[in-house]
Amino acid sequence: MSSNKVRRAVVMGMSLIALGCGGLATAGTASAVGGNGYLESGEFGEYYNSNQGGCVWDLVTEDSQFNNNWFVGPSGCAGRNVTVNDNTASYWNRQGVTWDVYTDANYGGVHGWIPAGNQGNYSSNFKNEVSSAKK
Repeated sequence: MSSNKVRRAVVMGMSLIALGCGGLATAGTASAVGGNGYLESGEFGEYYNSNQGGCVWDLVTEDSQFNNNWFVGPSGCAGRNVTVNDNTASYWNRQGVTWDVYTDANYGGVHGWIPAGNQGNYSSNFKNEVSSAKK
């Protein structure tokens, strides 16, 4: 094989490796994982405590029953491993859509909504009462 062909093969191989690594880097920076205990852009977060305190449960898609979900987060955060159902005191909507929240499973009970970008504490009608949510 001539030196030009070897050089071209090496350059082509390095280019393919660079493209592959670029694809991996892009995949690794994707946000909105959901369920990992960290509220990222593109997620809706339910917090155990008021003022977005304690552990968070982060949703990307709707959930009709919070009773099979638990707050996650760093070791020692308040509410860790507590069921999300009827235990949410505050929220943060980091998605570009409005989320509907309900006090009963299967989108029943009292209905409220949280516009895109809003964060706050649940009112007395919803604090520690939310059981399902959808967008």
